[in-house]
Amino acid sequence: MTRKNRYFPFVSEALADNDKDTILFCFHHAGGTAAAYRPWTLKANDSVMIMCVELPGKGTRRSERMAADFNEILPELSLNIAEISRDRKIVLFGHSMGAAMAFYTAHYLWNHLDRKCEKIIVAGRQAPKKENPYEFKTYMNDDALIEELVRYEATPKEVLENKELLNFILPGLRQDYILNESSAYHGEVLDIPIVAHAGSKDYEADAKIMDLWQHMTTSTFQLKLFEGSYFFVTDLGNKYRDIVIQEAIKKRED
Repeated sequence: MTRKNRYFPFVSEALADNDKDTILFCFHHAGGTAAAYRPWTLKANDSVMIMCVELPGKGTRRSERMAADFNEILPELSLNIAEISRDRKIVLFGHSMGAAMAFYTAHYLWNHLDRKCEKIIVAGRQAPKKENPYEFKTYMNDDALIEELVRYEATPKEVLENKELLNFILPGLRQDYILNESSAYHGEVLDIPIVAHAGSKDYEADAKIMDLWQHMTTSTFQLKLFEGSYFFVTDLGNKYRDIVIQEAIKKRED
């Protein structure tokens, strides 16, 4: 595996094997890996290529040093996206921490590499200019981090009650929160469409909170509500994947 494609370990198909004009790049949540979207690549679709983004130290790249500052990997990540896309259209999708990464990647692609994304699709995270006061902060202790896991209802009870497993999980999760905190907002605004998705029971990123993403672009904005809590993006399975694909190819509506 070359360094270039380490960022995209799971793809729906080889670049040379199709004539699709759009690539959908998927950014995972804190504590996740590119494998979160691997199921999206396994079911054929006629519209887009799907590539799952893997960061250093995560998943298939766990032997590498884990990134502590998103700004350090942003240039290389963006360059890989630009180079592998070539003349294809670029759409970025991100959930939770991945939503912020999609936003900053789109901004870097345009301002530093002259590659403009078609749009970004974001889910489950407040807009970059709005801090979540309830979110775990890395100066807090492990008990607070465990409370975060409980609140998101994504970790099995058996894991939460197993000290050995928690000791294995928590350091990597804390590192993701360090990475998340490194994405400080400095007034960036996009000029491409933003589509925001909110879970009906995701109380830390509900429709009202996700609606604030409209201030992150000078272009069009859409907000859509889905049944579910924080992990509605995976709980809804291929149904949600197909909706994201349709959003990716939907033409801009001025």
